[in-house]
Amino acid sequence: MLLLRGGEDTVQKLRHHAERTHRAFTLDGRPVYGLSVFCALDELARRQLYRRLASYPVLRVSSVGRVRGAGFRLLPTFTRPHFTVVLASVDTEELAVCLPASILPPRIQGMDIDGAGGERRDTMVTVDIPADLHDEDETGYVWTFLDEARQPSLIRPGTIVLAGDDDAPAVAEVVDLIPKAAGTIVHLRILPGLFDDYEALVRRARGLEGDKPGSPMA
Repeated sequence: MLLLRGGEDTVQKLRHHAERTHRAFTLDGRPVYGLSVFCALDELARRQLYRRLASYPVLRVSSVGRVRGAGFRLLPTFTRPHFTVVLASVDTEELAVCLPASILPPRIQGMDIDGAGGERRDTMVTVDIPADLHDEDETGYVWTFLDEARQPSLIRPGTIVLAGDDDAPAVAEVVDLIPKAAGTIVHLRILPGLFDDYEALVRRARGLEGDKPGSPMA
């Protein structure tokens, strides 16, 4: 069984994602550090996950055996195909082992599978609300914390936002806001397609199809 996780992960990014999980969830009654991954049981599931993770320019692939062999506990969590890699801590040493040895070995560039890829921007954008797009809970939606948003007042049910990481943004709809002891949880419905696709759509609608982003207007 293959495990997939999108993005150019670094120790710093993994630490932040694991700390967000630690803030939100417990395991056996104790807060848990964890990283979300998706598990592909067969070739069809793998291709479906490639399309699902199309907002990431890089996809990293491993296996259940490799993760467990590296000493990490792997749990099926919430709904298939979501799994959580459980970490003992977010020490640099722990994350440094996790990064190359388990869930993030060789990369697949381009993601041009069944039309999932496409031309991508070479500059980062600023997201409205940071999120790990692999993080899903019992609702099946991506979740994150409201207080991480650039402007929390803009995050309301029905609003279309840019979510994820600055280097791999995704267009999403805010589904709901759920107050919890650890903070208000925001549920996000990730919309199909790349951010660049939506940008191109808006430019066509405004008659700016021939202009590139950032170019001077006549």
